[in-house]
Amino acid sequence: MRKSIHSYGINILKIEIKNLIKQILKINSKPTRDRDYINEIYEKIRNEKFENLDSFSSPKDYFFDIPATYADGGIRYSLLNNKLVEGEANQVNFMILEIIEDIMRDTSCENVIELGSGGGKNLLWFASKYKNIKFIGLELNKTSVDLANAAAKKFDIQNVEFYECDLTKTETYKKFLTKNTFVYSHHTLEEMPRIFKIPLNEIKKSDVQVVALLEPIYMFSFSRIILDLAKRLRILNRDRLIGLKKFSKRKLSKHFNIKLVDLGLGVKPENPTTLLLLKR
Repeated sequence: MRKSIHSYGINILKIEIKNLIKQILKINSKPTRDRDYINEIYEKIRNEKFENLDSFSSPKDYFFDIPATYADGGIRYSLLNNKLVEGEANQVNFMILEIIEDIMRDTSCENVIELGSGGGKNLLWFASKYKNIKFIGLELNKTSVDLANAAAKKFDIQNVEFYECDLTKTETYKKFLTKNTFVYSHHTLEEMPRIFKIPLNEIKKSDVQVVALLEPIYMFSFSRIILDLAKRLRILNRDRLIGLKKFSKRKLSKHFNIKLVDLGLGVKPENPTTLLLLKR
């Protein structure tokens, strides 16, 4: 049975109200997104994909790997042009990737850095298409880095490198932040809600000319009013990203021209992606 975006939003809002009440009553504790918490989340996910690596015959298979339903058979909904769709998570991911690709081509860059490259599927997709560009993935979780490197070897993609990297340790990666480098993130800063300013301040001091942050920045829209109310509560309940828009306008606007675009896209409807584009 199809759902409207508003009925879906009501369900999410109910869940988040219950979560808030449980936190107030100290039945559940609020999560803290720190290094250990993030590693715990992704360790299982990357290990499962590692075990299935032989089943992927190409970067395309590796990228389009999100099943249409959840393990319990529940329908996986996504947000496409501000409308709720069923089983289209891969298509939504691909559309976001195309936005990154368009910006990348416009920069005429020699290098591309992804902040938080995960299992490497985004960079492997790009690197398989653009052989004349060097791609660098910076990722906190070691298993994710090992998986990405193994996938690059399997697909014989040689113009990509993945490094285990804590983005708060700027000394480990600032050498990569050169003038001819395009930097982007895809739902990475949301996993570091209190410390995202550290890598952005380092980028500000560098010679990097173009940065694309594709993150779930809170952007209110009347077309998804209930869902956006639920998202706001979700941000507070689950220690999600807050303050990126304000920080960028306050601290980065002297160095970059800032463009903010509500894309109307989300692999999860309650966590839609916004583009924050920085150009010197």
